[in-house]
Order: sequence, then structure tokens, then C-alpha cells
Amino acid sequence: MVAKTSSKEVKSGIPFGLISYVLGIVAIVEAFFSPFAGIVLSIIGIAFSKKENSDFSRKGKKLNLIALIVGIIVLILTVLVAYYTSPIFGV
Repeated sequence: MVAKTSSKEVKSGIPFGLISYVLGIVAIVEAFFSPFAGIVLSIIGIAFSKKENSDFSRKGKKLNLIALIVGIIVLILTVLVAYYTSPIFGV
């Protein structure tokens, strides 16, 4: 019997779901130390998770969304702290 596969299954042999999962973990860690890098990595991970429909892909998408949110929050906090503690702005 021939099993039917969905259009988003791995065709080229590249495990996009696993790549997305690993990028999600790296993006979460990176979001705390360098929020801009964490945001960029999470966007790349989300793009990879859409190329495949697997368990790793779904978990990777969740991790990348968490990393994106954490990265944005840390970036906003960093900008606010830099603004209010800078002697240039005199606040």
C-alpha cells in the first residue's frame, strides 16, 4: 500500500521541523542576552516550521513564538531602561 502524504511533509530529506525546534531553543536563550538576535532567529524558525507538518514543527513553532514575545519584551525593557537612565535625555 502507498501511504498518502500531505503537501507539507518532508520531500527533500531536510528535517525542517527539527531545524525549527532547535532554532526555537536557541532563540529563547538568545532573546535574554541579545533580544534583536532572538527576534531574528525566531522569525527564521517560524518560517522553517511552516515548511513541514510534524511534531517537531508544531513544537518548534510554539518555541519560536515564545522566543519572539520574550525578545520583543526584553527589547522594549532595554530601550526604556536605556532612555530613563541616560544622562543625555535628562529624564
